Amino acid sequence: MTSRGYEDSALPPIVRELVVPVGPTEAFDLFTAKIGDWWPPAFTASGDALAAVVLESRVGGRIYERARDGAEHGWGEVGIWELSARVALSWTHGLRTPGATLVDVSFTPDGSATDVRLEHSGWHADQTADHARFAADGGWTAVLESYRSRAS
Repeated sequence: MTSRGYEDSALPPIVRELVVPVGPTEAFDLFTAKIGDWWPPAFTASGDALAAVVLESRVGGRIYERARDGAEHGWGEVGIWELSARVALSWTHGLRTPGATLVDVSFTPDGSATDVRLEHSGWHADQTADHARFAADGGWTAVLESYRSRAS
């Protein structure tokens, strides 16, 4: 994992930026420790049977969902953990083609608010359809709107 994306990415990164009306510590905590409170069930393998989304708070920690029947679906692994500032994840969730990508999220103070920047990179040449789905308004834009709503 590089400091910002994979250097051999075949497709451009998807970048989404938003401002949330809380400080960086709270914004980071909501995105990581409380991800299950805001992640839309429609964007999981479990759907309406979703019980939890878990992001383990350490380098090497897993990110996964758990259904009410106990079934788990892995989403990726934490590669960078900078408390209140940045988290980067190897990412396989929602990909229909093999190969992990990188989701890198930074939290920058802006007065009493926080600028949140998500960059999804490391796309392989055969992931064009996956890239298009995540780049569409119904992809990261919709997921992050749920995050923003929870932060407000």
